[in-house]
Amino acid sequence: MKKLNLALALAVAAITAFAAPLAHADSYPESVEGNWAVTGNRSNGTLSITSQGAPGTGKCPAIIGTIYGDAVQGFYCPGSGRIHFVRKLSNNTTIQAWTGQLSDTGTVLRMGGMYSSVDVFFGGNLGEYNFQARK
Repeated sequence: MKKLNLALALAVAAITAFAAPLAHADSYPESVEGNWAVTGNRSNGTLSITSQGAPGTGKCPAIIGTIYGDAVQGFYCPGSGRIHFVRKLSNNTTIQAWTGQLSDTGTVLRMGGMYSSVDVFFGGNLGEYNFQARK
């Protein structure tokens, strides 16, 4: 029985030692401003977040910018890493809604999630699609 307990204790210690470096989500960046290389449903482009509300203006300050050349507006929650924005045409028609999560590798910021295409007249297909971005 003592051998089993020792083996179990060593296994738990080994798992803890190797798993600890992988746990990287201590906190999320305060700001998502800047240019992100984005791929949405295999279409590459740029997500440019040009403005974010000041910290302290709410738990999830507003963001504005562009994606694929169209306007975006939404919010980013630094406490949880959650981001949400809508893509709008020049006539202010909302064509897509994007929701994602940030992660920080220590050197690269990453974002991933889903977007919904909500306007068939835009020329795309209705439905949900994956996206990823890095800064």
